[in-house]
Amino acid sequence: MYFEQKYRVAVWIVSGVVGLVIVLAPILFGLYAPEQPYTIPTSQKVNNILVLGLLIALGIPAIVEFNNYRWGRQVDKNIPRLLRDVTEAVRSGMTLPKALEEASQRNYGPVSKELEHAISTFSFGASFEDSLTSFARRLRRPGALRFSTTLVEAHQTGGRLIEVLNASVELSSSLEEYKDEQNTSMRPYMMTMYMTTLIFLTMAYVILHQFLGPLSAAASNTSMQKTGLLGGVLDINYYTSLLFWASVLESVFAGLILGKIVDRALSAGLRHSMILMVITLAFFNISAI
Repeated sequence: MYFEQKYRVAVWIVSGVVGLVIVLAPILFGLYAPEQPYTIPTSQKVNNILVLGLLIALGIPAIVEFNNYRWGRQVDKNIPRLLRDVTEAVRSGMTLPKALEEASQRNYGPVSKELEHAISTFSFGASFEDSLTSFARRLRRPGALRFSTTLVEAHQTGGRLIEVLNASVELSSSLEEYKDEQNTSMRPYMMTMYMTTLIFLTMAYVILHQFLGPLSAAASNTSMQKTGLLGGVLDINYYTSLLFWASVLESVFAGLILGKIVDRALSAGLRHSMILMVITLAFFNISAI
């Protein structure tokens, strides 16, 4: 299922409003009020509520965007297979429209439904070119546009039909191999981004429990307070909140960058941002026990 632009916008707006209400809830109910020198929440409970609001604001749109991304990947994967099958059918002696009609009865994922629609339109009197143009427009993918343009041109060449289709299959196979190779080469970056987040969380744990924790405990000691040596050390919960929000921001941007590098779309990286944010939330809550 593909979500149209208007539905995507509606999901973003509704999710954003619900998330904003949850984010504002601690302030409205008096759980959090900025006080100097602590301008950010020092309570992990309040931080959890704020991140929950952020997860809702971005999580549901992330599902929608990933669904559209996966739909597009299925289209891109099935278009070359459809072109090869149509070419084989034409080689066996079928006409191009008949080959497309036969192909519409097979399973090509989301392409099948739109191909059936194009064949029905052609059967009811639309031109071959208009039917395939509508097919490409409804699929909204560059591969579908190349496919329809190729078939229209091949249909118009007459005697050179098989030659044009063979050249198109070779080009399509080359592009498909290139994309597979590119996806394979980009996979290590996914592991790198996840490892970067885990290393950041590990460093935060070490800093809090091996350095700032003992320092804060020493600063609260009565005898140490009299010396004034550690007078500038703040509440340990403040440092925990600083590292917590630094980890949250790192998770969000790491996911977006990962989407841009691996999937070539920022919106596709929202799912990684959500996963990393959940890991960060769980880490800080478990380590605080």
